[in-house]
Amino acid sequence: MKILLIYNLSSGRGKFVQSLSKIKQFFKTNDYIYDIYDTRLKDNLIDDVTKLAPNYDVLVIAGGDGTIHAVINGMMAVDINKRPRLLVLPFGTTNDFANMLGLGKDIDFNLALLKTKHYRLSDVYRLNDEYFIYAAAAGKFTNISYNIDRSHLRKMGSFGYIFNARKDLLKKYDLKIDVKTSKLHIKRKAFLIFIAAGSRVGGFNISKFSKSPKFNDGKIDVRIFTRNHIFSWMKLIWFYIFKGRHFHNDIHIHTDDITIRLDDDAIWNVDGEAGPKGDINVQVLSKQIEVYVHPKMIHKLY
Repeated sequence: MKILLIYNLSSGRGKFVQSLSKIKQFFKTNDYIYDIYDTRLKDNLIDDVTKLAPNYDVLVIAGGDGTIHAVINGMMAVDINKRPRLLVLPFGTTNDFANMLGLGKDIDFNLALLKTKHYRLSDVYRLNDEYFIYAAAAGKFTNISYNIDRSHLRKMGSFGYIFNARKDLLKKYDLKIDVKTSKLHIKRKAFLIFIAAGSRVGGFNISKFSKSPKFNDGKIDVRIFTRNHIFSWMKLIWFYIFKGRHFHNDIHIHTDDITIRLDDDAIWNVDGEAGPKGDINVQVLSKQIEVYVHPKMIHKLY
């Protein structure tokens, strides 16, 4: 097996350094051929992944959701038959994607998955010209994950996101949206548009967001929060307390293709990173990348 280890020392609180020697030793013990890619020393992870990925059987990503996002975008430019599998070692702040896969902080367990066949083909989602793996959003509080001082984030962990949200607390969002799918056409005002494939975002459990969240069902869920006033942030508190439950005034859409037009230049948050502005089209690309998953989560997610 030939492996490329991609790591980001700035993810989380820099704990990766303590595990690097253990990871190398695991590769050597199992006679894996490996190379190391340090994201600090490179200019463009996305382009480099596109060039390097076909040369490996597995990409091991030691980082957070932002690093995974970049790797996915690089891999999607590679022929589908030449894409390596992905193993995530969660070293980020919230580690939403790894958490949904059932991959926690036990590095020994996660690495041992390389010796198994506990991997499955997962969907990837295209938003205009870029790709995402689990979530996108526009509107209230959606800038807190990318518009944040990284030094504060390393010190405060996921609480740093909550602390940063205070800046958006009383700001009013009035998004005039035009939403189209193959089955409906909606024009409405909203303060938040939330797109998710899975049961976790921003470190919060949203297991009730979708009736049956799967990573390979060819669908994605969209929630439009329509009631807008200065205290609309309270609605989001209830949303997270009730794990993403659908409330009466909100619109929920389960689809494989959706176009959303906005009347302003709202910035889209894509897998926690700043994405495009304004109008978007989201398409589900079915079963694109093989991902290692905890065996207990396979039936739930696939």
